[in-house]
Amino acid sequence: MPSGFSATRISTVDTNPKLFAIDDPEGFGVGVISASASNGVAVFQLLTPSGSSLPIATYIDPLINTGQANGIYRVRVAPPGPGGGLLHASIVVKPASQFGTRYVTISTSGQVTELFTRVTTGQSIGFDFEFGGGVAGNPSSAVLYDRFGPPTELAVLTDQLTLNIILPDSVPTGRTDIDIMGFSRDVTGSYGGGILIAESSLMFEQRSAIYELRDATAGGTYRPISDVPVSTRRYRDLDIAAAGSFGGVAYVTEVLTDEVQQVAPDGSHSTWATGFVGIGSLSISPDGESMYVADQNGVWLVRPIGNEPGPAVVTTDPSVPDGSKITGQPVDAIRIILSEPVSFLDTDVSITDSGGQPVGFDVSGSGSSFMIIGLAEPLSGNTYTVTLADSITSVSTGQPLDGDNDGVAGEDAILTFIHNCAADQNFDGMISPADFSAWVANFNAGC
Repeated sequence: MPSGFSATRISTVDTNPKLFAIDDPEGFGVGVISASASNGVAVFQLLTPSGSSLPIATYIDPLINTGQANGIYRVRVAPPGPGGGLLHASIVVKPASQFGTRYVTISTSGQVTELFTRVTTGQSIGFDFEFGGGVAGNPSSAVLYDRFGPPTELAVLTDQLTLNIILPDSVPTGRTDIDIMGFSRDVTGSYGGGILIAESSLMFEQRSAIYELRDATAGGTYRPISDVPVSTRRYRDLDIAAAGSFGGVAYVTEVLTDEVQQVAPDGSHSTWATGFVGIGSLSISPDGESMYVADQNGVWLVRPIGNEPGPAVVTTDPSVPDGSKITGQPVDAIRIILSEPVSFLDTDVSITDSGGQPVGFDVSGSGSSFMIIGLAEPLSGNTYTVTLADSITSVSTGQPLDGDNDGVAGEDAILTFIHNCAADQNFDGMISPADFSAWVANFNAGC
């Protein structure tokens, strides 16, 4: 590691899974999503910074094949919008002699929904994808680009979550084919603001290049950033963060040297970290303070020395991603899962209702990673705000709670749980004739 950084192995369960770092305590959690597939089974789990492994979903399909990229092309949590808050994954399937793509979404409860399967006769289709952010001529929805070819399909995911093929063959000028290994939106703007592609073509031109993809909905334009023979450099993944210790520059995993390398906007490469074995996927946390790297020995967490985060909220049950509302039966208990065992007292927790009045409760689980809050008055048709004070500390290090999940110990964690009665169709907190009109509108809309 470079001076000032350290690496900790947080998992040895899967070798070389696809990774996606998240900071979503009210949704999938805090840490890195690990996705791998083999022998007809795809497994999705959350790895926390302290090394805990929490299951997200298991998807069984006899067509799942490990012939490419450990069975997973890409995994991402979608931003707000159609399909937002869901985990999206493109999975390798092989119904015959060619590879294909099965694209699924996964809810925080683990429900897997198949959106589409793309298989063609005589041609392999392997869709990598990234959300375009609505900039540089790219949609806010997912942009999908075929890893195989030629021909090389370019597609987008519509607002109806269906596949729309933009061009049956879209490649940079002077190329007949590119094979995507890394696909990540330039959130810095330093590389043009489009989607960055790290590709290594092993079968045709024998090139390794980085491009900026723009104007995907119009067929795509590709601005070259770097281009060398595949014998000189071979990519496995790419990521970039806007700020933080890892922010402002693109990082790639390079197979020939088993390195993490930095790529400057002018395309120049420099070694950043060495010592990996069979390096694979790479993902940087949204705050730019943690880097996760997969290799044949497991998953590594790299972060600045002395920037040890305190314990953080990983997820909650019930789960309330993006401020979503709880419906159905009243909630009589809340479970909070933390990134590591913590020590706390009842006085470290407070709960108020929508009127700001205290809500009675009892709390248990001190010394573990699980906080169980029993509610004296079940949550029903109300909003409860749960505050966890930063007087909650790590059992192992004594560091206070990292309540705002910024990678630095300190700050209270504030969690909001909103429950709507099933009859409150318009979510205004009241039961009135307007709810019947809302129900009719929802029924006519098919939702």
